[in-house]
Order: sequence, then C-alpha cells, then structure tokens
Amino acid sequence: MTEDPAEMAARPIPATIPMPDHPVRQTAWFQAYVRLARPTAEWVTAGGLLYAFVVGPTIERPLAEGYLVQVLLFAGGIFGIRAFEKVKGVA
Repeated sequence: MTEDPAEMAARPIPATIPMPDHPVRQTAWFQAYVRLARPTAEWVTAGGLLYAFVVGPTIERPLAEGYLVQVLLFAGGIFGIRAFEKVKGVA
C-alpha cells in the first residue's frame, strides 16, 4: 500500500542529518583534513573577508578590485563546498 502524499508532507523534518557510516571516515587522511585543513581554510577565508570589508576600509587601505574579486570567489568556493556537503549529508 502506498502512503498518502498529504500524510508524507505532514511528517516533521529531522533536526539532524544522519551521517553515512563510510570506511573513508576512519582513515587518518580524512580525519586530518576534517580536523586541520578545512577549518584552517575556513578561518583564513573568514579573516580575508573581515579585512576586505571591515578592516581595510576602516584603516583606509581597501583591497583593489582584482584582489577583492579573488577573496570573494575563494570564499564562495570554500563555503559553497561546505554547504553542498551539508546538504548531501557528508559533513
């Protein structure tokens, strides 16, 4: 018997996404990436954005347009990948 679409729509959305139990999660390289490299890249990106939009203009040394575009593209890539991983349930 199939479920009623109205009944399926009424189900609550879970508060957490179940993480897949994949063997790659147990490898040392994956653990080093998740615990060291990715957070470091995110903090460096956040620092770059902070300088580009707050600190640079405040001390009257804003980034040139080319550098600003590079910072924004890098931030979009880093946080876009993170958002994609969250949606897919990998991170």
